Amino acid sequence: MRSATALALTGFSLIAATYGMARFSWGVMLPAVAADIPFSPQQAGVLSACSFVAYCLTIVSAAALADRFGIRLTALLASLCATAGLLLLACATSPLLLGAGLFIAGLSAGLASPALAAAVDRQVSAAGQPRINTLINAGTSAGIILTVIILSLLPGGWRSATLLFALLSLACALPVMRLLPGDTAEQTSPATGWHHRLYRRSMHRLMAIALGSGLVSAAWWSFGPALLRQHLGLEAEMTRLLWLIAGGAGIAGAATGPIAARIGLNAVYRLSLCGMALLLVVLAVSHENSALLWVAVACCGAGYVTLSGVLLVWGARATEEAAATGVGILFLMLAVGQVVGSLLFGQIYAAFGAVAALALFASGTLLLLFFAPPSR
Repeated sequence: MRSATALALTGFSLIAATYGMARFSWGVMLPAVAADIPFSPQQAGVLSACSFVAYCLTIVSAAALADRFGIRLTALLASLCATAGLLLLACATSPLLLGAGLFIAGLSAGLASPALAAAVDRQVSAAGQPRINTLINAGTSAGIILTVIILSLLPGGWRSATLLFALLSLACALPVMRLLPGDTAEQTSPATGWHHRLYRRSMHRLMAIALGSGLVSAAWWSFGPALLRQHLGLEAEMTRLLWLIAGGAGIAGAATGPIAARIGLNAVYRLSLCGMALLLVVLAVSHENSALLWVAVACCGAGYVTLSGVLLVWGARATEEAAATGVGILFLMLAVGQVVGSLLFGQIYAAFGAVAALALFASGTLLLLFFAPPSR
């Protein structure tokens, strides 16, 4: 059995590329891209949804692909989709090409999470799986941090930065080829299709939680930089610094497993939601840069990555015989919520303004506090 540490580092790197760079880099690049290729707030919502729709399409089938063609090939495909989508994004000259690039790049994240969950399920003991899974999941934050640093320091603007993101995504292919298992899973019992697991009572509330979490999280991850620039009037460098803080704070998600062992997953879940809601409230009531804004941005970054880690652990537990399936279903619902949230926030923002949209989404985040699953 290969080292759990090597597996964790490989997964951490792939998640950093597919989530942090190929998926969430769009949020911080959006103002610069809009200045180069003009589009309306409604079109911005549609463009953001392209990535989420692609994610939905692949997250459903990734577990089956890993079973049929092997974990290694599925993870390698994730790396290649991230590379291809980012290359197309860097060369885009119209909203249509931007959407195509975001769609292809979005496929990568949907392929990566179930494949890595399956690898952890096969190569790590049951006791160590929550720790390794949440460590891998924190790679999103590392990708966001690199995104901001590269955008701030690399000459050539967002296009040259996106080219570098593509190269880094391609570089993930090497450790994937070397360290992830290439054989297909051995069937020791009759296979149960993923759709049959949807009928399990243990999955119903988890799916609703994931859907709602995705919906409310879209306010920040799809429109955060635009809100900081347009609603609060912050400069580009300050906006990037706050996005960096959000990504850096998300590294705290690596501690989800150990913290949950002490206070329970439900408590971690509620704390995560409070962190996400705090930022939306602060953005709604504030009209300037403040210390509270910086704290709220950090809480939101840590809250979102931690919440996705909680969903990952819940999904793996709910379908213990096929961990990748449970993870895939919940991350699918998270992405569906983000698609709906991106479109909904864009429409409310354009029609009623930022304050109304932020207040509504903050209320929805707090409402989720009452929908935690029964403690185990």
